Amino acid sequence: MAESRRTGLVLTETSPLIAGPEAPSVTLARLRRLVDVSVALNAIGDTARLLDYIAQATTDVLRCEAASILLFDEHKGILRFASATGDAGRQLVGRSVPLDGSLAGTTFRENRILHAADEDALASRDRSTDEETGFITERLLGVPMRIDGEPVGVIQALNPGAGSFDRADAEALLIVASQAAVAIRRSRHEEAIERISTRLAELDRLKTNFMAITSHELRTPLTAVQGFGQILAQDLRGDARAHADAVVRAGARMFDLVETLDVMAGTIGDVGSHPSRIVSVAALVRDVVQEEAPHASVDLPGPLLVEGDANRIRLAIRNLVANAVQFSPAGAPVAVRATVADECLTLSVYDQGRGLSASDVESIFEAYVQVADPDRRDHEGLGVGLTVARAIAVQHGGTLWAESDGLGEGAAFHMRLPLAP
Repeated sequence: MAESRRTGLVLTETSPLIAGPEAPSVTLARLRRLVDVSVALNAIGDTARLLDYIAQATTDVLRCEAASILLFDEHKGILRFASATGDAGRQLVGRSVPLDGSLAGTTFRENRILHAADEDALASRDRSTDEETGFITERLLGVPMRIDGEPVGVIQALNPGAGSFDRADAEALLIVASQAAVAIRRSRHEEAIERISTRLAELDRLKTNFMAITSHELRTPLTAVQGFGQILAQDLRGDARAHADAVVRAGARMFDLVETLDVMAGTIGDVGSHPSRIVSVAALVRDVVQEEAPHASVDLPGPLLVEGDANRIRLAIRNLVANAVQFSPAGAPVAVRATVADECLTLSVYDQGRGLSASDVESIFEAYVQVADPDRRDHEGLGVGLTVARAIAVQHGGTLWAESDGLGEGAAFHMRLPLAP
């Protein structure tokens, strides 16, 4: 029993490995080939191609007749041929090998180099693969492929051209096995990430379809609720009138949610697919402020006419004003200002709330992000109000951004829209 200081593996062989002399030119050629293998393994991403390359590289580095790679199947507790060289080897791919009663199983179970070079040793193994392929195994060298010290498979080299395997062959095969294990793990991780990405894309598509269908199905009953609520509000008096008004306001909020679902689902494409007309942003701001922040100061120079979808623009304004109120102390002032320049209007909503850090100025526009105390969630909402507001601004040819001097310094949100021709 000999121990390799380089690899930490115990060189317990069925038949002894000798340290045969090797010409410097042969050693140099082998080292060059190992470098080539390392470079190639880092360039190949597909696992199947990677395994085939490793098997062929093994035959080249060890100058042997054939090579095979067996990977461990954790679910079934067996080794399975993943790649093998030659016509005979291709017949083995997918075939399983038991951990008991096979040289590959011994190499894997005992996590050691195994060298079989006599009839007694070869006779003790499972010979069904030779019988199936017609390949005659005369000598075999197997090493485990290890990740973090644990075997994940086995590489076997068969029938060396020089007549026998030596310690230089074992060391070279250990290097290939180590490179292969790292490359296989990387390739598997990349494939797993790709599968997860594909699955996430499919789930996102399903989510989008669900939101689109839901918003479509909600519109009809909501139209009836709000329409009849408005009729009742006109005919009723006293408490009944107040209740009817509450129904109308609740219907309006529900319509906002439906519009939000539409925007999040991305079903509108561009604004041209929805009713487009000349809209007074000033009128929309006054309506929103009356509902959301009746004590806010408002400064609007003129009607501020834009072309687009009134419901969506109103939703964007409502989300900005509601955000300012929600993230400000009770009674803190909120201001809405508008300016006109370069054929665009800029609607700005100012608050004196908790403010924003530099890292939050953009992240707050991501869906489901709320800047809040990390230990508690004390604000209602889906966390998509600012996301939807920016999307609506962009769909109307504009933009939306935030500014803040820092935490505790309040914040300002600016929505720029092109004025109507």
